Amino acid sequence: MVEHAAARDAGLLERAGVTVVPPAGRRRERVDADDVLDALDAAGPDALVLTRPPWSEPTLAPLAALSVVTGREMLWLPPDLGRAAWAVALIAGWARTTPADDLLRRAQVAAGLATLPPGRLPMRAWGPDDAPVPAMTSDSLARWCDCAWQECQWCEGGGMVDAPCPSCGHRGVPA
Repeated sequence: MVEHAAARDAGLLERAGVTVVPPAGRRRERVDADDVLDALDAAGPDALVLTRPPWSEPTLAPLAALSVVTGREMLWLPPDLGRAAWAVALIAGWARTTPADDLLRRAQVAAGLATLPPGRLPMRAWGPDDAPVPAMTSDSLARWCDCAWQECQWCEGGGMVDAPCPSCGHRGVPA
């Protein structure tokens, strides 16, 4: 399950298996809580929710809050829309063939990868805003994510070293 803007920029608005939360209305300051609950119901109890932090996109506050309250697994995407959309596209591609536990770990690392400053990996421009993202194939990134995942010291999640935990936000996943 993903926010509308990231799904749009990732080219996933019509993809089977991807539930998209409708955007905030023109006169509303936030996505409608009833729309979020309907989307959560449609996605099912085992849905993985991907969203940017409300401080980067305040209209998304109900998506984050209701995901947690309803017990869904939620990962924080990077605040930058272009990098968030790249992570969503990558995760959605892996979702077709990856078991749920492996997908969650890969998604946690991918969300962290998207937050890294340019220079840590070879980069390329991606998406409508030319977001800088790792210049690696999806398969190479999947293998790399499987090796790079580290458990978070603060929650049951994890991610990559030097990136914030996409589950709780704690920075400094230990090596």
